[in-house]
Amino acid sequence: MEKPRSRMRGEERRALILVQAKKAFAEKSYRGASTGELARASGITEPVLYHHFGSKKKLYIAVLTMIGEQFLDRFRGLAEQRAGNDLTDCLANLLLDYRKAAMEDHDGVHLLLNAMLEMDDSDVAEITQRHNREMYGFVFGLLQKAQSQNILSQKLDLSVATWGYLSFLFALQYRAKASIFEEFNEQTIHEINRLWLQSLRAG
Repeated sequence: MEKPRSRMRGEERRALILVQAKKAFAEKSYRGASTGELARASGITEPVLYHHFGSKKKLYIAVLTMIGEQFLDRFRGLAEQRAGNDLTDCLANLLLDYRKAAMEDHDGVHLLLNAMLEMDDSDVAEITQRHNREMYGFVFGLLQKAQSQNILSQKLDLSVATWGYLSFLFALQYRAKASIFEEFNEQTIHEINRLWLQSLRAG
């Protein structure tokens, strides 16, 4: 006799809803995915969806928060692993590690980019701004460590250098979103990173 399936605990149900909602939002966008579709994707009713998240917007924000945290964890992990062996190598491959972290979750990265189209909403704008601030802080910390080890000049403006890296990272995002610049391949990205680091060390 088949045993009855046990009911999911609240946190397990919530985690499942987030995963399935991520897929639905990635496929149909925030405006395109209805609450009915979001509920059905997780095998639940709309009242259960509202019980866990309160509204479609709150669910969307929870999904964006989850994606942003997961992406930063992947990116930090790759960069810190390199930095532990050779900080110069880390800085010389930062763009490629960012690209690798992004390619591990296409849906997530596209959702973060699509969120920029919702920037007229202050709550959604705060999510993307917080993500960018955390990215800035991480890259700034790497450059600060490199400067303390005399890998970079003591005269270098770390804020300017950090924004330079971020401008390249954002370019990678938009390239993926728009599917343009096919020549923007791994070799090109590595060369851009090498030249940028070279200019920072010369400065």
